[in-house]
This record gives sequence, structure tokens and C-alpha cells, in this order.
Amino acid sequence: MQAFSNIVRFVVCILLQMLLFNRLWLFGICHPYVYILCLLALPIQVPRWVEMLIGAATGLIMDCICSSPGVHMAACTLVAYLRPMMIKALVQEPDRVVQDISSAVIGKTEYLKLLVLLTLIHHTAVFMFDAWSLAAWWLTLIRIVCSSALTILLLLAYDRLRYA
Repeated sequence: MQAFSNIVRFVVCILLQMLLFNRLWLFGICHPYVYILCLLALPIQVPRWVEMLIGAATGLIMDCICSSPGVHMAACTLVAYLRPMMIKALVQEPDRVVQDISSAVIGKTEYLKLLVLLTLIHHTAVFMFDAWSLAAWWLTLIRIVCSSALTILLLLAYDRLRYA
């Protein structure tokens, strides 16, 4: 049953990103990437190699949708690689967590820290690979911060609605 809910969340996140959030550019700077929820919320028990494959596949799908050559695949694979290490560092008892990652399962503070770190890592990778230059580093930094803040707010709102 848990695998089915993860597949449904994956499909819904990709569809929302494709149909709604890819069209949302606030002030030409702020672009939310809510599809990373399907990576962030994976259960801890998922084997590392499966998590890496899910990250690469998610990024590849987003690259096909966004016509970006490997940008999302690299960022999602990086998030999938770092996620288990971040969970071990931030969650007090990661062995007791057997469900999807959420604020109700690991605690609000730990969830917020994990969400902020992984979102910043993902968005930094996406926008740095997209810019591929430090010529306008300040604009890239503004895009990273604004897009990360909007993505974090949207994912926190989802978590709050789902686990209220």
C-alpha cells in the first residue's frame, strides 16, 4: 500500500509541476519546483540504489518536460545521494521511522531543517547548471533564494494540509 501511495504522489507531483508550476514565474526570478517532494518524502527503508534510480528518473522526466539537458537529472541525483546522509544527521532516531518522511513522522523542526537543506541543494544545482556561468552570480543567487523560499512554503503548506 505504501508503494502505491508513493507512485500516486510521484505522478501527482510531476503533473502539478508540468501543468501548473512550470508556468509560474514570479517577477521572472521565482520558480517553484514542487516535484522534489516525491524525493524528499520517500521512506527511509528504500534501498540506496533504488533511491538513486528514482532521483535520476525523476530528473530525466523533468528534463524531458522542461527541455533542459540534464539539469534536473543532475540536481535530483545529487538530492537522492545526499538525502540519507542528511536524514542520519538531522533525525534523532532514523531507525524508528518506517513511514514516508513528513513533519508528523520525524518532527516539525527536523522536517523543516531537512526540507530547507535539500531544497537549497536542489535549487542551487538547478540554477547553477542552468546559468553555467558566474557572470551574473547575484541574479543566480536571487533566483536560488527566492525559488527555494517559494518551494519551501508550498511544500510546508502541503505537509500542513496533509497532516493537520
